Amino acid sequence: MNGQMMKSQSIAIAVGLCVAMLITRGSHASGWNTLPEASWMVFFIAGLLLPTWSLAAFLGLAVGIDAYAFTFGGVPGTCLSVAYAMLIPAYSVMWIAGRLVQPYFESTVTGHGVTFMAAMLATAACELISSGSFYLWSGLFEPTWAEFLAREMQYAPAAFASSAFWAVAFIASHGMYCRYQHAKATGELTT
Repeated sequence: MNGQMMKSQSIAIAVGLCVAMLITRGSHASGWNTLPEASWMVFFIAGLLLPTWSLAAFLGLAVGIDAYAFTFGGVPGTCLSVAYAMLIPAYSVMWIAGRLVQPYFESTVTGHGVTFMAAMLATAACELISSGSFYLWSGLFEPTWAEFLAREMQYAPAAFASSAFWAVAFIASHGMYCRYQHAKATGELTT
């Protein structure tokens, strides 16, 4: 693949991921409450498919969306605390996991399975970092292990469901894209 085509694909992927984050990053941003939150998988896919600049770019986008939400969107200030800074390592875990799975990412059942498992393991780490830091440092709780575990049992399933939804959507899209490219290359497509 030539450099110009790769650059065009990177731009298209980046724009698509930006749109996904903009329309799903909490109901405060869009009102599209029926779509699961895509932010965590945006970082994973950016790590998997985009150049290094994507981590900083998507961190900036997430902060921008949140700044709008806190300033104009009516999101209460209780969500903003010293723990907010821990989203940097939490999202970085997702991005790094995408980077680490690159050698195994191919349009096979095994390749897609490894990608899905990496996304779920990264989701677990991201959930522990983001929720754990908020629980410990937001100033809203008297931290105990029992309460933290009870809160994780309540809120973690939604995080895993969102990541699983977007991981499956991404893997299915990738599989269809690869089939299309193969059919195009072998002349199976007629125009």
